[in-house]
Amino acid sequence: MKLKKVLTDSAIKLSKSGIEGGARDARILTAYALGIPISDLSLKINEQVSRKIISKLEKLINRRIEREPISKILERREFWGRSFSINENVLDPRGDTETLIDYVIEKPVKSVLELGTGSGAIAVTLACEWEEVNVTAIDISADALLLAKINAEKFNVQNKIQFLKSDWFESIDDRFDLIISNPPYIGLKEKEKISDEVINYDPEIALFAGNEGLDAYKRIIPNLAKYLKPDGFVVLEIGAFQSNQVKNMMNAVGFVDTKIVKDLSGKDRLIATKLD
Repeated sequence: MKLKKVLTDSAIKLSKSGIEGGARDARILTAYALGIPISDLSLKINEQVSRKIISKLEKLINRRIEREPISKILERREFWGRSFSINENVLDPRGDTETLIDYVIEKPVKSVLELGTGSGAIAVTLACEWEEVNVTAIDISADALLLAKINAEKFNVQNKIQFLKSDWFESIDDRFDLIISNPPYIGLKEKEKISDEVINYDPEIALFAGNEGLDAYKRIIPNLAKYLKPDGFVVLEIGAFQSNQVKNMMNAVGFVDTKIVKDLSGKDRLIATKLD
């Protein structure tokens, strides 16, 4: 079968199953099955595709029909211009989280604590972008830490990042210039509204934080001052409708000049603050 027909058949199959952007996904998965860049598909459009590749592609297409995200199928996700390895043990890094990098990138510091590093996308990005930084990245999941270390080695910043297994601050003794986190913040009451792509393929521990989605903040915020250096600051990712609640938690424990930062869609995305 020629590649042109393979692409057409795959796109139709995806679209009929209700996948938005079926033609786009068909191109991505076909290129992946062939082991070539997407840009090369047009060059091979009239070439024959082997049965082995077609069989491989059919399995990939069926995984997508089951609502497995493209990034999880390919086991990689682009974040801040770099391709990070991901798997079923970590949250798929979202483009919205780049808002956090964008906010801090012009404020380089010497020491960073990341709470809940997951794939390591944030920690590794800062270690790549800031020449003299030392990052401590914690996670409660040993599997997540293993993958984060792989990503650090991939970009040759493993010597700038200390990975620790820790339940939030449990294993932390030092103080830091910057504490950052993209904690779980979805409420269990919202579970039925979450897409199959997320609920079935991202780990629940990285998504949900109690009924209202605030449990992680309740554990993080009261302890922040103890682990911040003088003039240190904090940046936390938040859900789009949690800004006032999280800001009030910050104010209650002595933080001032608390800012709400919006993402490119105009939604509240970050809480940024420092000690008085």
